[in-house]
Amino acid sequence: MLRHLPALALGGALLVIASHVSIAQSPPAQVVKERQDAMESLWPKYYRDISTALKNDNPDLGVVATRSALAVEELRKISQLFPPGSGRDVVPDSRAKPEIWTQRAEFEATLKALIDATAALGDAAKSGNTEKVKAEWQEAAKACAGCHGGPKKAGGKFRFEEG
Repeated sequence: MLRHLPALALGGALLVIASHVSIAQSPPAQVVKERQDAMESLWPKYYRDISTALKNDNPDLGVVATRSALAVEELRKISQLFPPGSGRDVVPDSRAKPEIWTQRAEFEATLKALIDATAALGDAAKSGNTEKVKAEWQEAAKACAGCHGGPKKAGGKFRFEEG
């Protein structure tokens, strides 16, 4: 098994590179649609269930842990959906601000903060500490607002207001 490890690692690296190349070669409008779909799915597929679970007197921390883990997986894919040349200057329907590309390190750090906060939320849920889960939920909400100011219509640092 160990002698196959380098080949497996190389194969995994090639898959990651191929996904980046595939996205980079996709038409900009398609990339924008993919990222809009991914971003818009975060609330209904993951965070809404977490919010609902935490509104109960006896929160279902299993739901919080599971949905947090799934959200982290989705969030890790999202940064690949912001290749250069997929901004509003090329695709007018995009709400992504130029700062995503001109301040890329800050954008990546902001996205990482959301990933880390969501992972911490899941870890807190696994610990069974409801008060810690509620505190981490607030941190995840703050991290989400790092890119945009909140509701769908809001703008923010990295997102134009909805027109």
